[in-house]
Amino acid sequence: MKKIIIYSTFFCAALVACTEKKEANTNLAKYEKNLAIVKQFYEAFTSKDSVNEETLLADDLKWNGPAIGQDSLSKDQLMTGDKEFMRTFTDTKLVNADYYPGLDSAHNIDGGVRVYGTVTSKFVSSGKTSKVKYYAVLQINDAGKITLIEEYYNTSDLMKEL
Repeated sequence: MKKIIIYSTFFCAALVACTEKKEANTNLAKYEKNLAIVKQFYEAFTSKDSVNEETLLADDLKWNGPAIGQDSLSKDQLMTGDKEFMRTFTDTKLVNADYYPGLDSAHNIDGGVRVYGTVTSKFVSSGKTSKVKYYAVLQINDAGKITLIEEYYNTSDLMKEL
């Protein structure tokens, strides 16, 4: 009887471990696919290609910008902000970018993408440089469209001229 209990326990533990590993592998593959979409999004933004940028966004996108009180903004609000940024700044680059898998509340890979880096750009009006440390979390739906962008950076650093 003890052997049956021991074998049953071992079998159940192995089954759970295999299921979790399969889910992790599936979400890691999803992350790899979504990473390509996120890189396209940042490439479109930094090259001022707002048309291509917008094609990567879901119609029901939620944008949580860095400023206080900017939660759950729409795709249209993000595009308005990005177009204004593109008019104000030139030579925008995301430098030293590191990309990592997104994590759920239990710290399991969920298919999303986290981005760390520094955004550098020049003011169109003065030619002076701006430099901002940047962090974002993005989620992508099964159709390959970005559904969530949560951005974190110090907005006052954006307006400092170096």
